[in-house]
Formats: sequence, structure tokens, C-alpha cells
Amino acid sequence: MVRSLAIRIGAIDQPGERKIHTVSMPRLGGVGVVWSTVLTVLTALVVESLIGEVSTFNLKAWTPVFLGGTIVFLAGVWDDLRTIPVWVKFLCQAMAACIAILFGIRIDQISLLGGSSISLGVLAFPLTFLWIVGITNAFNLVDGLDGLAAGLAIIAAGSCTTIIFLNGNIQDVSLLLILLGALLGFLPYNFNPATIFLGDSGSLVIGYLLAVSAITASQKAAQALAVVIPLLIFGIPIIDTLLSMARRFVGSLRMLRASQTRLNERILCAKQMFAADKRHIHHRLLALGFSHRNAVLLLYALALGLSGLAFLSVLAQYRNAGVILLSVGSAIYIGVRRLGYDEITFLHTGTLLRWYEKMQFNRLFFLGFIDMALITLAYWGAFFLKYEIAWTREHSIWYGNSFPFVLIIQLVVFHVLGLYRGVWRAAEVGDLMRVVWVALLAVALSYAFAVLRIPPKGTLGFFLIDALALGTVVVGVRSTYRVLEYLLPGENTPTSGTALIYGAGQDGQLIVRELLRNPRLGLQPVGFLDDDPALHGRMVQRVPVLDSGEDLKFVIDSQSVSALILSSSRLHEYRVSQVIRICQERGIPVLRGDLQLLLSKEALPQGAGL
Repeated sequence: MVRSLAIRIGAIDQPGERKIHTVSMPRLGGVGVVWSTVLTVLTALVVESLIGEVSTFNLKAWTPVFLGGTIVFLAGVWDDLRTIPVWVKFLCQAMAACIAILFGIRIDQISLLGGSSISLGVLAFPLTFLWIVGITNAFNLVDGLDGLAAGLAIIAAGSCTTIIFLNGNIQDVSLLLILLGALLGFLPYNFNPATIFLGDSGSLVIGYLLAVSAITASQKAAQALAVVIPLLIFGIPIIDTLLSMARRFVGSLRMLRASQTRLNERILCAKQMFAADKRHIHHRLLALGFSHRNAVLLLYALALGLSGLAFLSVLAQYRNAGVILLSVGSAIYIGVRRLGYDEITFLHTGTLLRWYEKMQFNRLFFLGFIDMALITLAYWGAFFLKYEIAWTREHSIWYGNSFPFVLIIQLVVFHVLGLYRGVWRAAEVGDLMRVVWVALLAVALSYAFAVLRIPPKGTLGFFLIDALALGTVVVGVRSTYRVLEYLLPGENTPTSGTALIYGAGQDGQLIVRELLRNPRLGLQPVGFLDDDPALHGRMVQRVPVLDSGEDLKFVIDSQSVSALILSSSRLHEYRVSQVIRICQERGIPVLRGDLQLLLSKEALPQGAGL
């Protein structure tokens, strides 16, 4: 309905120089999201009044959220219908932020890493203002690819809902769940290829609601807001916004140095900081060769990883928040360098992180970062599986204090035993068995060191669960490439050329694997022929064994075969000549597939014979 309305009233986003899309696309998608959210709230209020239940929706507490959200929503609709100046949008965002602050929504105190809180005093007002306006604009800036802003908002809303629910704040959970449902309903229309854009009417109001909800939840929590949590949950939009500000600021300074110092040129340089461009993170991913969908899915994965670290930090009561922030910061540095932002060349020299530039270390750091997350997930997952909700303060203290040692020991074992020398895309059964063995040994050694401190009862059972969980997640992640390769064959795999393979043995399986992985060969395996009757009707490498060589005529006539491949060198000459004759009668080429090791004369030592 909203899409038809947008087309009718001319709310269309036209292709342009800095646009990714190549066709006209209706905007106002935020109208559908907001309308479904409001309709759900009204429906819930009516239903609760009819059945006489006590309402879980405190409209009075939501007044600043609704008022401020209405302002940014109307500004977004205005911009979708007719582009408005940047200062007008900023003024509307500032008004919405001030309304929230006047109604008492403020960041009065914070905790840097979940420890003792710091009272902000008068700084609460500017910090709250910057937070609300910053997150509101962050989701607006990141809305550059189909489904990107909506998907990141879904991940952020789901993460906030989970963490707020752990604190028992049901009211804010209800609002975020409604927003989450509205976004989930909208995403199928917005994901690539999109049929409608979110528009400023959606991105601005989503950012505002998430920013305000994070503050209200922290005000009602028992502890002060730990800075690490919102930084991780809203990590991708925040990083993109700060990166945009930094590179535009440095670019403006360069323009000032290169130009004369006249006032009009200074004003022009200042405006460049707010000018839209195609240099955001998602644009750089496209420039590096990622497809539209793959770039969005990669950013989804990164956002899920950061949210998972935030959740684990809460469960661990922020004990490892400093390590997490340091690791994430180092990963961000490497990622920014790989994206190739020339404007921030000051990061290239005079920094303690210069040694990260080596490709080998980047790769090891990336794999180590993944394993650190997996070890953390397995450890605390085993804790909850072992004790469920019956753990004591003694349990939480002992396991929390033991975790850093377990993490270091297991990472060292992974490195020493060569777990980082493997190539995931070439992983075989033997490689995965080695991964399981290394994971079990790492857990055993960490258990031996951990029990040096007086352990609570049930520690052995915990580490057995940890071993099972760690082996499962590590094997699962390292086999992901092969699993996806199995489930999702290459997009360029042809469907016109089909091949029939004679022989379903090891050689035939190698041929099928090569045909599936190498679309340049131009052949798609359609089936096997094999003289072993026990194989008939079965599947080998996802390819059926159709019949024996005696039924070659029937198989060729019933299947669309472009070529026949002889995979076995043990076929009788009579059978080979029969196959060639039948194929020649039908104009089907016969190929021979065989694995041979050939030694050339150039490869021999001087004087050696061939």
C-alpha cells in the first residue's frame, strides 16, 4: 500500500551519480514501519481493555518517545517527498533530542567497563544530546544498500531486547519487540532486489527509537550504563559515522591547505563535511568486489558478532569487557586499513600498530579473534547448560576468574598445534578430526590448570560439556566453507551442458567434484553409469547412479547428455569401443578423465633419464 502511495505522489528515489540503484525506486518505507508499530500498540491497548487486563503499555512513560519520534518521522517524510536542507533535518533531530532530555531521559551516570559508575552532572545533557542525534544520523548514513539499515536495526533491536529482558524491564522490551516485528515484516520488501526503500522516514525514526530505548533501559537497570554495551550493539553504524566524519574532516583540511584562504572557499570546505558521497563502508565493500547481497550479509555477520560479544560481556558481568574492546578496536583498525581510505593516511605512520600490516599476522589475528569468540561462547554456554539457573555466587566468581586463563591456554594450544595453518576451503574429514583432537586437548590442559585453584563441585562435568561445545563450534565454523559450497553451488555453474560419467569409483567422484567446482569446464554431471549392480539407484556425490554400461542407449535417450566421460581405466576395450560407437551415432563426444602425474625432462636433474 505504501509503495503504491509513494509512486502516486512522486516519492521516488531516482538513480544518480552517488546512488547504487539503476532504476527508480519508491521511498516512504518508513511509513509502513511506523504505521504497523502504532497499529500494533493501539490494538494491544484495545485488547487489554476488553479483557480487563492491567496494561503493560505505560503511555505516559512513552510520551517523550512518541513526541520526539513524531518529529523526526515527519522530517523524514518531508525529506522523502521533497529534499530538505541538512540544517533543517538537524534542527528537527535536535528538537526531538531536547524533548527526550526535558522529559528526564538522560545519561546521568555511566560505567566505562561495567565497574564503578561515574556521575556526569551537567555533562549529562550534552552527552545525551550527542548520543541521540548521533545514533539517529548513524542509521540514516548506513542506509545505502538494500536491506542494510533495516537488517542492522533488527539485529540492534533484538540485542537490546535480550539484554533488557535479562534486567526485567518488560515495558521497554514490549516497545522494542513491536519495532522488531515491524522491521521483520518490512525486510522482505527491502532486501536486494528491493521494491521499496526505507527512506529517511524510516531510518531517522528507527535510530531515534533505538537511541532513546537504550537510555531508558539503562535508567531502570540496577547498574549504570556500561559504555561497552551500546558501543558493541550499535557498532557498525557508529564506526561508519565516525569514519565518515574523520575522512571528510581530513579531506576538508587538505582542501584548505591546497586552496587560498578566502572566506567563500573556507565555507565551501566546511560544507564538504556534510556532503553525501560513495565512500561509506558498504560502498568500499562493493569496490573491493563484493556483490550487493554479499556486502549486506557480511555487515549483518559483523553486527551479529559484535552483539554476541556484548551479550557475553553482560553474562560475564563485564569482567572481560576491556579485552573485548581492545580486540575489537584492533580488528577495526585492520578493517579500516583494508578498505583503503586514503584520507586517513595519518594512521599509516607513527603508530604502535604498524606491525599489523603483515598479511600473515592479519590472517592469524582474524582467525584468533574468531576462535576467541568461539571459546568464550563454548565456555559460558557450558556454564549455563551445567548450572542452568541454580548457580551460586561462588560458582560465578570461580568460573569468571578462571575464564581468562582458560581463554589464553586454549588459544595457545590452538596455535602451537597448528590449527591456524589449515585452509578452510580445503578442509577434509582428516582436518576436522584433527580440529576435534586439538579442541579436546586444549580443554583438558585448561582444566588441569584451572583446578589448581580450589574448584567448586561439578567442575569436571562442566569441562566435559565445554569440550563437547568447543569441539562442535570450532568444527562447525571451520567446515562452513565446505558446507556452503555443498549447499550453494557456484552461481556461474552452467545448466545447458550435461555430462554422463562412466564409473562411480574414486576417479569418477574426483571428476564430479571438479565439474561442480569449476564452471569453466561447461559441464554439469547428470548421472553415473557403473557395472556394479549394488550401486544402481544410489547417490554418489549428490549424483545418481543411473544404470550399467549395457543400458547406455536407454540412458542417453532418456537423459539430455552433452558428453560422456570415461573415468575408469579398468574398462574392457570391447566396452570402451561399444560406448564410443553408441555415442558417435548420436553425436555425443566421449572424453576420458584420469589423474596422472607427468614428469617433464626440464624437471629432472642434469644427466638423469626419463
